[in-house]
Amino acid sequence: MPHRKLSFLTFFLLTFLAACGGASSPSAGGSSIVPILQLASSPEDVAKGFLDNWKTANYEAMYGALSPRSQQEYTFPVFQKIYQDAMGKIAADDILYTFNKVATQGASAAITYDVEFTSPVFGTIADSNRTLRLIQTQGKWGIAWSSMDIVNGLVGGSQVIVRSRALPRGNIYDRNGNLLVEQGGVVIALYGARQTMLGENECLDLLGHVLKRRRYDLEQYFAAYDPETIFYLGEIDEETDATYGAQLDQTCVVTRFPRDTRRYVGNGAASHVTGYIAYATQDQLISLRDQGYQEGALIGQMGVEKLYERQLAGQPEQVLQVISPSNVILRELGGKQGTQPQSVTLTIDSNLQMVAGQAMADAYNYAAGNWGNQAHSPGAGLVVMDVKTGAVLAMVSWPFFDPHVYNGTDSPAPDEIATNVSDARAPLRNRTIQDQYFPGSTFKIVTTAAAASEGLMTEPTFNCTLEWKGQKYGDTLPVRTDWRALESPESPFSQPAGPVTISQALMASCNPFFYEMGARLFTLRGANALVSYAQRMGFGAQTGIGMPETEATGTLPNPNSVEQGINEAIGQGGIQVTILQMARMVAAVANGGTLYQPYIVQQVGGTNGQPVTFTAQPKAASDMGLPQETMDIIHEGMCGVVSDMTYGTASFVFNGYDDEQYNAPYIACGKTGTAQSGRTEPYGWFVTYAPKDDPQIAIAAMVEYSREGSETAAPIIRRVLDAYFGAPAAPFPEWWNNLGYIPLEIQEGQTGG
Repeated sequence: MPHRKLSFLTFFLLTFLAACGGASSPSAGGSSIVPILQLASSPEDVAKGFLDNWKTANYEAMYGALSPRSQQEYTFPVFQKIYQDAMGKIAADDILYTFNKVATQGASAAITYDVEFTSPVFGTIADSNRTLRLIQTQGKWGIAWSSMDIVNGLVGGSQVIVRSRALPRGNIYDRNGNLLVEQGGVVIALYGARQTMLGENECLDLLGHVLKRRRYDLEQYFAAYDPETIFYLGEIDEETDATYGAQLDQTCVVTRFPRDTRRYVGNGAASHVTGYIAYATQDQLISLRDQGYQEGALIGQMGVEKLYERQLAGQPEQVLQVISPSNVILRELGGKQGTQPQSVTLTIDSNLQMVAGQAMADAYNYAAGNWGNQAHSPGAGLVVMDVKTGAVLAMVSWPFFDPHVYNGTDSPAPDEIATNVSDARAPLRNRTIQDQYFPGSTFKIVTTAAAASEGLMTEPTFNCTLEWKGQKYGDTLPVRTDWRALESPESPFSQPAGPVTISQALMASCNPFFYEMGARLFTLRGANALVSYAQRMGFGAQTGIGMPETEATGTLPNPNSVEQGINEAIGQGGIQVTILQMARMVAAVANGGTLYQPYIVQQVGGTNGQPVTFTAQPKAASDMGLPQETMDIIHEGMCGVVSDMTYGTASFVFNGYDDEQYNAPYIACGKTGTAQSGRTEPYGWFVTYAPKDDPQIAIAAMVEYSREGSETAAPIIRRVLDAYFGAPAAPFPEWWNNLGYIPLEIQEGQTGG
């Protein structure tokens, strides 16, 4: 094949370009643009290279194909931004083009062509009969660019926009059809001034109860305002105003400002279940762009609001338009039909949820001078579960937060968002599923199950003294004591329990018995014997509740020494559990051994004429596989904890009141627990199921850094049980209101009752 001769000019230009290493990029940073044009390129070749680079968003290469005059008119950053703004709205994942006609006249060319955008949001968008113009400068073809080369009609400062037409967000209901979250509801902002209040202290007490907030926090908040200044006090719903409005008027002398918003019932009592909505972050907008979310969209950020975002929000109708600078619609490029938002119905019983939330808030305020002081207990959690299905009837994590401050800019208390993040008490954490704790004596239920099933109680009774020595098993501690040794001489529990059966040992929470069983399990049945039973009873793994917040697994380390085996037998050592795991275990004990997978959503749709698209069914995850004899022993022991006035560690919480109306008219079964926490303030536990003869509900509660479980968690659960059975609410212990916290020192290798 004969060689073609190069002209002197061509040879000179090629040599010069090779020596210079190509043209410099006009973009920031000085990176080079790979030329897509050659001297001999035709208009079609240049146009094809330009459009192919558009498909991959290679804007630098596209800019390199522009004519010198176009590059003078548009700097690269401006060129790139125009493309990114428009293509961000179109959201195309592919661009197809077809050339129809190429017309060349001297140093200019015009190519008519069709473009088809493929968008996951809008489907196929056809943009036909476009014209791409090119000019030749010094023998080189370049694009004579304008913004119409993105979309026909995009001229003179016009822009591509997406108009979304979202329908009202779906409501969230409880199991009985009562509203928990209402779209377009009304809340009432309360304002007042300190100097006009009938009594500031009385107003603080009332607001602490009504708003379910710590009185101490309100007191500090009040102190920031001068007496004559009118300031925001908080928000309530219309139902709360109907109940407490007269008291608020008389005591706090409030002024009301109603506003429409997405209303969350209960002043935060259900906030960790329902979650909240807030403005979508940039990362969220990117991941949700194919669902039509735009800047300023409010989306679920926690709880059910996040878990069922797609159902609650539906998908907005979207229209892709080209508009002029004066907001005149120039073109409508495409659209996407929206989907109807759906309501979500939960397994939550709103009455129990509110009672439990109120009990928690009132307990901390009543005990503010004692264990409830901000220097001691930062929070607590409580779960109520249906023992026959695994449905969660109430889930409370204290402290609460106000979901209303997140859903737009209309809240009078926007500073609360930053406060929630910085608060050391972590109000945004769901303590019932996200955190794990040493269970203390509540874990003795597991140890009882293991000891009874393995036949390790070889004598009729065990003598429960105040001290136990385990040197014969290899225990290196010289002596371990019963929790009763820590009691004051005035306490009815200061004397040793004496000879007890295995059920009575559980009633009395006899530490020496469980030290003994822990040692026997380790030495006679193997290091992992107790852990094996704990796994069978649902510990050491997530329950599968399916909330969007990461569920803790708990820890069940196999003991590597007899000392560790003894510690784990009393719920110490490395054993950690979640409040939800403990509630599920108690529910399984109550129902005969079935561990249900907990669930919190009962149904999607089915309200206001909507079809039902999901209905939950109880799901048995596993069976504990305990012999009936073992189950009977556990039942007898747990029921005695509440009703046996001789051995029961929680019997005084339910019986023995001077005013007989406060003695429980129902029989519950439970277990107290007081666990080491790493501080002088222990974790206070109480778990229960009720009623005794036909169990319906199981409850687990844990109060961080407080006192014994019988003294803290049990009275809170008592309030929930009283409401469930329609009994008068028993008063909280009077000593809670006494100033001065008395530390409860639990020595290593021991636990409270």
